[in-house]
Amino acid sequence: MYENSKEYSIQPHCPWYEAQQSYGPPNVKWCEKTQCAWVNEPANAYSNAGYLLAGVLIMVKLSQGKDRLMKELGLMIFLMGLGSFIYHATNNFFTQFFDFLGMFLMTSIVMGVFTKRIRGESVRTHYAYSWMYLFLNTFMFWAFYLNKIPVQFTVIVNTLVLITMEVWGRLKEEKSPKLTHFLGAIVSLGIAQFFSGLDLKRTWCEPDNLILHGHAIWHLIGAVGMVFLGFYIKELIKVKESK
Repeated sequence: MYENSKEYSIQPHCPWYEAQQSYGPPNVKWCEKTQCAWVNEPANAYSNAGYLLAGVLIMVKLSQGKDRLMKELGLMIFLMGLGSFIYHATNNFFTQFFDFLGMFLMTSIVMGVFTKRIRGESVRTHYAYSWMYLFLNTFMFWAFYLNKIPVQFTVIVNTLVLITMEVWGRLKEEKSPKLTHFLGAIVSLGIAQFFSGLDLKRTWCEPDNLILHGHAIWHLIGAVGMVFLGFYIKELIKVKESK
């Protein structure tokens, strides 16, 4: 599904043409028409403002200026949005990898926190596990790529792992945070994926639209999911430290 969409989309003499020729195109071509400009997918690129705002909200508001873990989570979400912006501005496989690396930074820190939670330890000392998950995610990306498995499936793997960890953690805990915000994050990402799928399959596709596409909606609704996730991690910290 993804590999069949792979194409060189930047015309000669346009910005990023040489980069796409050197590194190759990403493994998917979204509906939005590639513009001959420094930002060659405006809707898909600028919609990452949602992630940037979500990251800042978590770093500033949810951390209240002193919660290091929330600042770290907000920073990872901000970097995820920045990586996605650069990828959609440039459209080549090299920057697509860093787009995924941004996602892995976010999911790996949450996996690290959830692992410490399952072990009954302080969730603030998650670093060794978070780095381990980042390494495993990066390895998985290249393993999928080299075996011609769509790298987008790494996102599905991460989502399933996080849901499994959430269930596992609840089974081991005497007291757990309310599920409301976690479910809000999962539902938001599910809705976001639906719109991204409409874009990918060209079910809804207006190539010349410079404002909104299905994949741009993925970014915007996904950012809402990140805010839900931030609130959930905040509640998790509160429950763990109230014991």
